[in-house]
Amino acid sequence: NAGGIAEMAELEPYVREKTDALDAAGNTTAAIGKGFAIGSAALVSLALFGAFVTRIRHSSNDELFQDGVNMLQPLTFAFLIIGGMIPFAFAAMTMKSVGVAAMQMVLEVQRQFDEKP
Repeated sequence: NAGGIAEMAELEPYVREKTDALDAAGNTTAAIGKGFAIGSAALVSLALFGAFVTRIRHSSNDELFQDGVNMLQPLTFAFLIIGGMIPFAFAAMTMKSVGVAAMQMVLEVQRQFDEKP
């Protein structure tokens, strides 16, 4: 980031040395932050799954999941896979909508440049 700016601005080599250290610190900080995010997401998903099983057991007067959850049962496994795919589906829809909106902005800017060069 900073190193690229310094290089494009054709600054002295000593500036590039300083910015490389800043870039390395920034990259390390970003990697640590991503690790915390992944760890907390895994913990939250485990807690939500436990809460779901507890709620189902309570609502069914301990008729369902009384021996716990067996992930080898085909129906349970299938719904675990579907549940795991839902965040990716929403992420894909979000990315697609951002791409469509960005393209509309590009077309609008192009239209304005064509009207008033």
